Amino acid sequence: MNTMAKRGIFIGLLLLIVSGATIYFTIDLESLGTLGTFNLTSLALAGLVLVMGMYFDGLRLQRLVRMGGYTLPLVAILRVIFGNYFMAMLTPGASGGAVAQALILRSYQVPIGKAAPIVLVRTVFSILFLIVMLPIILLTDPIEIPYITNTELLWASVFVVISTFMGMYLLQTRLMKHLVAWLSKVTKKGNAKAWLLKLDEFNSGLSLLYANPIQSLIVFVESGLSLLCLYAIAPALMYAFTTDISIVEILNRMILLNLILYFAPTPGGTGVAEGLFVYLFAAFLPVGTVGLVAVAWRIVAEYIPFFIGMYSVFTLYGQHIASSVSTSSEEV
Repeated sequence: MNTMAKRGIFIGLLLLIVSGATIYFTIDLESLGTLGTFNLTSLALAGLVLVMGMYFDGLRLQRLVRMGGYTLPLVAILRVIFGNYFMAMLTPGASGGAVAQALILRSYQVPIGKAAPIVLVRTVFSILFLIVMLPIILLTDPIEIPYITNTELLWASVFVVISTFMGMYLLQTRLMKHLVAWLSKVTKKGNAKAWLLKLDEFNSGLSLLYANPIQSLIVFVESGLSLLCLYAIAPALMYAFTTDISIVEILNRMILLNLILYFAPTPGGTGVAEGLFVYLFAAFLPVGTVGLVAVAWRIVAEYIPFFIGMYSVFTLYGQHIASSVSTSSEEV
C-alpha cells in the first residue's frame, strides 16, 4: 500500500470520527425527529449556490489564464478547480492544492512559470477578499471570540489589511531582496539564490495584476462572488430547520470561519471547521441541530467536490500524480 493510499484511509477515518463526534456531542433525542426535514428545497438551494460558486471560480480562473496569454477548455477549468479540493484535503495545510493546480495547468500546455503565478494570484485574491471584508464585518456585526475583545479583533484586522497592501508594495523593492538573502544566510535553510527565485516567482504573479488593473479588479470581484456563493451553502442547509435566517450575519461568520481555516494545521481543516461552525452558528438553529448542519455543510462544500476532484485527477494522470503532488507540497 503506497503512501497516498494510507493517507487517504487516514483522512477517511478522521472525517468519519470528526463527523460522528460533531453530531454525537450536539444532538439531542428530540432533534432526531428533525432528520427528515432536510427537504428537497434546502438541498436544491445548497446545490444551486455550490454550482454558482464554482461558476464564478471558473470565470476568474479563465480570466487569469487569458491575462497570462493562454486559454483553457471547460474540462480543464473544472479539473483545476476540483483537483484543488482533492489534493488540499489530503495534504497538511492544504499545500497540495496549489501544487495540483499548477501541474494540471501544465498538462494543458500552460508552462509552469505561468501556471504558478496564476495559482498564486487565485489564492492571494481569495485571502485578500476575506481580509478586506473582516474590518467591515466587525464594525457592523460584533462577533464574540474567546480570549479577545471585539475592539482588539477589529484593530488587528485593520492592521492586517494595511500590512497586506504594504507588503505587496515592499515585495517589489530591492530592500526585500536584501532581506530575503540575509534571512537565508541566518536560517541556513536552502541558499539565497533559491529564495530569491521564489520571491521573483511571487512577484511575477503580482505583475499580472499590475499590468491589467481593470481585469484584476474583475477577478477580485469574481473571487468575492465565488466565495459568497459557496458560503451561502450554510444558510441554504439551515433552511431545512428554520425559516428565520439572517443571511448577512451568517455570511459574516462564514467569512471569519474560512479566514481562520486558511491557517488550520489539519488536512482540509478537519475538526477545526466543525468546531468553529458549532460555536458560531448554534444560536441560529434549533437546539440539537447545529451538528447535523455542520456535517451536511462539510459534505456539500468539501467532500462532494473532493470526490469529483479525485475522479478528475485520476482520470487525467492516474494515481502517480498524488504521490508527486504530496512530495512537492512537503518540500514547500
